Order: sequence, then C-alpha cells, then structure tokens
Amino acid sequence: MKRGLVLTTGIFLLLAGIMVFSGSVNAEGEITHCAEKTLDGAWCQNVPIEQVNGNFRSAPTSCESTSFCRLGTCVNSNEGTCSPNVPQRVCEEGNGVWVEGEPEEITQCRLGCCLVGDEAAFVTQTRCTSLSSDYGVESNYRSDIRNEIECIESANPREKGACVFDDGFQRDCRHLTRENCQAQEATSEGTAIEFHEGLLCSSESLATNCGPTERTVCVENADEVHFVDTCGNIANIYDSSKKNNQEYWSEMKDRDESCNPNSANAGSTSCGSCNYLLGSTCKAYERGSIQTPSRPQIGDFICADLSCRYDGESYEHGETWCGGSPGVDESLPGSEHHRLVCYNGDVTVEACSAFRQEVCLEDSIDDFKTAQCVVNRWQDCIIQDNELDCENADHRDCQWLEGQSLLRDDDGSTLVVNSNGELVQKDDDDDRGGATCLPLYAPGFDFWNAEGEAEELCALASEDCVVKFQKGLIGDWGCKENCECVGLEEGDKLDDIEEDNQWVRDRNKMCLALGDCGSGDNYAGHEGYHDADAVRISPLEEDD
Repeated sequence: MKRGLVLTTGIFLLLAGIMVFSGSVNAEGEITHCAEKTLDGAWCQNVPIEQVNGNFRSAPTSCESTSFCRLGTCVNSNEGTCSPNVPQRVCEEGNGVWVEGEPEEITQCRLGCCLVGDEAAFVTQTRCTSLSSDYGVESNYRSDIRNEIECIESANPREKGACVFDDGFQRDCRHLTRENCQAQEATSEGTAIEFHEGLLCSSESLATNCGPTERTVCVENADEVHFVDTCGNIANIYDSSKKNNQEYWSEMKDRDESCNPNSANAGSTSCGSCNYLLGSTCKAYERGSIQTPSRPQIGDFICADLSCRYDGESYEHGETWCGGSPGVDESLPGSEHHRLVCYNGDVTVEACSAFRQEVCLEDSIDDFKTAQCVVNRWQDCIIQDNELDCENADHRDCQWLEGQSLLRDDDGSTLVVNSNGELVQKDDDDDRGGATCLPLYAPGFDFWNAEGEAEELCALASEDCVVKFQKGLIGDWGCKENCECVGLEEGDKLDDIEEDNQWVRDRNKMCLALGDCGSGDNYAGHEGYHDADAVRISPLEEDD
C-alpha cells in the first residue's frame, strides 16, 4: 500500500507539472498568457496575467498555440496586398480576409510582374491594377514572370543596349531595345541571350565579334551622323577624334556627351552632332552642294547646312519673312504680298490672298524672323470720323491723314478736325484742313469689271475744286479763291496755272490710298489704260 500511495502521488505531481509548464515563460521566469488584446491595446501578445484585457480572450499558453491568435495570411482585396504571419483577429480588425497558409499557397496572392510606365513591381494582379489607377497610366501585368529579378530587368523595355547571342561557337551582337532583345529568346532555342543596357556591341568587355570601323551613316528619325561597327550596328555620334577611343566604342553616349553639343555643326568635317532645330541635319556629302561644302574627314556623311540665301541675304532654317511682287510697298495695281519660308536650305514663296485682301506682317525674336499673312481690315476705314477710332488696331487697319477730307456734311460743307480730334463743319473763316481715315494697306479692286465696286469706291476721293479768277483793270485775270488747287497764290495770273501741284498730288495720294484708284503705273510699270488724267482742269460753262 505504501508503494501505491507513493506512485499515486508521483502521478499527481507529474500532472501538476504539465499544467504549470504549459504556459509561456518570459526571461525573468514569469508565466505569461496569450492575450487577444492587452491593456495597452496591443493584439495577440504573450504578457503577464496582470496585462491581459479581461474584455477579450486569453489563454495560459503561447499565442502560437491558440486558435484566436494563430498566424496566417491577411488578404486586402481592395489594395491587392497579402501580408504573411498575421493573427486572425488583427487581420479581421483591419477589414482584411484571413486565410490559413502562406501567400504562395493562395491563388489571389500569387505574384507577377507589374509594368507601369518605366517602373516595375513584383506584386499581385489586384495590386497592379491599384498602382495603375494611382499613377493614372496603363499597366501591363506579366504572370509569366515568376521572380522579382526578372521583373525588374523587364522595366524600361525601350532602353537600348547590346543584345548578345552566344551559341557556344561565337558571340554575335545586335544593338536592340531590352524588349526586342528579350523577344529573341522565344525564337533562339539553344542560344544564350544577354542584354547589356547602355553598352555598344563593340565593347571589348562583351567579347563579341563586332568592332570599330571608320564608316558613318544617317539614322532614321535622328539628326546626327553616327559611326557604324563591323556588324552594322549603330554606334555613337561621329567624332573624328574618337575613332580609336576604346571607351567611345564601348558605352552609349548621349548627344550632350558628344562633340560640340550646343552647335549645329553645319558643314563640320570632324563632328557629326547635327541639330535640326539649330539648322543642320545628316546628309550624304555631295560635291559642289551649298549644303555640304566640304568632304568629312571620315565616312561619307556630314551635317548639312539648312540655312538659305535669298536676294543677297542669309536666313536660318525655319525663318519666315515678308516679300511681294514689285510695287507692293506702294500698293500698285496687281501687286501682292508674299510670305517666304526657309526650309531645309530651300526658299518657298507663299502668296497672300489676291487683291491685297491679305497683307504680310513680320516680326523678329532675337534676330530670328517670323512672318504671317493676315486679313487686311480696310473696309470701314472711310466712315471713321475721329483719329482714335480710325487707328484702333484691334478693330481695323487704317491711318489718319490730316489736311484733306473725304467726308462732307449733309449740305456738302467741308469737315475739319477740332481740338478733340473730331470732324466738325468748317466755318467760312476757318483755314484748317480736314482729315480722312484711309486704309493703311490699300486694297486691290477688279476695276476692269463693269459690275464691280471699284468705280463707286474710287469716286469717294473725287472732288471738284472751283477756282475763281477776277479780271483786273489792265485785262489780266488774277486768282481770287481756291488758288491752291491750281498751284497758285491769291493774285497770281491765270497763265501761271500749274497742272502738277501739291493739291493735285495730295488728292491723287488719297485716291491711291483707297485702292486701285487715281493716276499711276501698275506693278509691272505700265501706265493705266484710261485716256484721261486723274485730275482735270477745265473752265466752267458760261451758265456756271
């Protein structure tokens, strides 16, 4: 019996030991409990019993051994993220979906390569869609890429470099984009393919069968002259001083790293760094050509000069300026405004609308000329009765000419300009002249057309000036009124009349300013076909 009691006691002590040591023990030897939430607000922590929040579950064991704090994968369906080793309660409190197991075991957590712009991320498809939305650009999700290194290498698919093909016998090379190089793998069975971003196929470090040459070429969609390697690959910009430079034949160089990057290098025999915006581009050397005046030191291509020579003047590529047919500055009948363009070394002429309904206006920015054909707004000039409205450039193209007037008052009286710049009726003792609002650029008319408006418009400038003479005692006729119309002063003799005088010239000037009116030659230098002068002097009839 005694031995039995001892045995019974031993079993009891063993069971007690199991109960005691089933909890977690911290560094100080304290027994801890798994608290679903602690008094401090932390989730699923092994803490002393005093720190357990009584409103939540707890157990005298480690959290890894509990059901309410067991670890799994927390799936955020909105963001497309899968977080491993997250307690179930923590995941659910964060509005996630808790799934037992590792992320790679869960379908929606499988990773692929998300290409967004020039960036790459190894994420879930849902996360890829979210990133695309955040950046506002389209994404490309590649589920066939199964590791992060390959994914990162897939970024910047348009980056260029050396694509090396190694079939075990030789190392061939082509200058390709990363995307095109990677595409070669599908059709190159048994051949190892490597992409080396930023390197040329002639780089000695790649040990390919491609090397430097002294050949050059023009490249499609590029301005510059480029070297070519022995495999026919495009190399860096032509620079005669770098033909034997190992680094220049190894690494891709930007234009900023080439010779004279801030110059057009037009006609340079040693540098192929052409710049279309500055007036040069790659062209084959042509003997005797103005654009390619000298043979390059190496190769057959050169930066051609795109500037122009016209009428003894030089113009840069892209410049535009105003010109016209003879007599356009005087608006002679038949003359037209032109816009001239320097483009790729050639000058083209663009005529503005006929009858000078368009005129060419020119401006200059840092000595670079720009010109444009614009509508000639002359139609309402003659009805303006003050200088301010007449020369309002926002509404019309007119000029205020003082001294004479086309406008008359209702009773036929001449109008003159007052101190406010307005036309008012002229008093008998007023010696002021009138004023007229005329087109700044005289338009053209179809004056040969009997049904046109030319005759009516030209008649606006017509005026009868009655000059009175009085016979003196000795029988001579002396001028009394409007003597200026015949080039005389009061008292001058009738025999001294000047048919070509200032008044006549002023009136004819007004006629010409209205359009193809008045007396003069056309743009070709031929006289008008009317058999009468624009200004006629004749005596009045007896009953006048």
